[in-house]
Amino acid sequence: MTKNTKHTPAMVDQVRRDLMKRFLGLGAGLALSSTWSANSLAAAANGQNVADVKPIKVTDHVYVLYAKGAWPTPENQGFFANIYLVKTAQGIVVLDTGTSVQIGEMALRAIKKAFNQPVIAAFNSHYHGDHWLGNHAFVNAYPLLPIYAHPDAIGAIKNAVGDDWLNQMLKATDGAIEGTKVTPPNQGVAHGQTFHYGDVTLKVHSYGAAHSPVDIMIEIVDDKALFVGDIIMQQRIGNPSETSFQGYIKTLNIIRSEMSDRLLMPGHGEPGRDQLLRNYEDIMNGIYENAFKAVEDGLSIAEAKELVLKDPRIARQAKVTEGFDEIGKFVNFAYTEAEQAAF
Repeated sequence: MTKNTKHTPAMVDQVRRDLMKRFLGLGAGLALSSTWSANSLAAAANGQNVADVKPIKVTDHVYVLYAKGAWPTPENQGFFANIYLVKTAQGIVVLDTGTSVQIGEMALRAIKKAFNQPVIAAFNSHYHGDHWLGNHAFVNAYPLLPIYAHPDAIGAIKNAVGDDWLNQMLKATDGAIEGTKVTPPNQGVAHGQTFHYGDVTLKVHSYGAAHSPVDIMIEIVDDKALFVGDIIMQQRIGNPSETSFQGYIKTLNIIRSEMSDRLLMPGHGEPGRDQLLRNYEDIMNGIYENAFKAVEDGLSIAEAKELVLKDPRIARQAKVTEGFDEIGKFVNFAYTEAEQAAF
């Protein structure tokens, strides 16, 4: 995996358009300021402390602070993505830091109470704000803390994606995360890179675009566990505008063939094994295979959607998965990708 900064501007533009449409309902061509207006900030609730969450042990060395809900709301204060804590002989390694300085502070309180160890490193799985905006709290507490991520995630966050995610989370939570500052990860990582923390070894896996263009997964080698970020979620699908369906299927195939014995730890939902992986294989293959068939047969996007909805895999998952109300959007993106693949 190498840094590819020449693609960053297009990446940033795409993310900004998606964020505007998803959280603000604005047209893709409208500009979004990098900060809330003074009136908006005055009307917003003050940033609020997040109620303490107890770490739950999931493997010998890994604990999780479970999030509350599938999407950001004022009620959950933006705490809708899990934070994983890896207890090592040298200290605590944090896998994703949450959506705000307040959530990060809650995680720091939990670490102090449960372990009374320093935080020695953090990893951000990708550049969606619910997975890294909490960096602010950790850098406040540990100014020299290494925070690792895909190199292009660092560039994108610095180049506008960070401000946009902050603004959208402020909006979605009615200002509950006010006071949070964009604090990008500060060290890039490469596929296969390993980190040794005394009794625990972490290994980075990155197979190209899947859920986002900048996904990384972190294997806790000693525990046979894999933090998958948002590449796999429990009973939830995210917005597909950055999804590479072919890349997604490739990554899921690698997990299936090379790491099927790992405990899979998602950014949203509870850890699982074969069934958790199978559910996402059904979703991604069910959408993309039918979209590709529609393109091959000269069918329209509407007809592709009909094929997708009739697929037993999709019908089964749609009943239990948050986000399937936007299945048409998934089909649109999959159809476009299939068209490109056909030429």
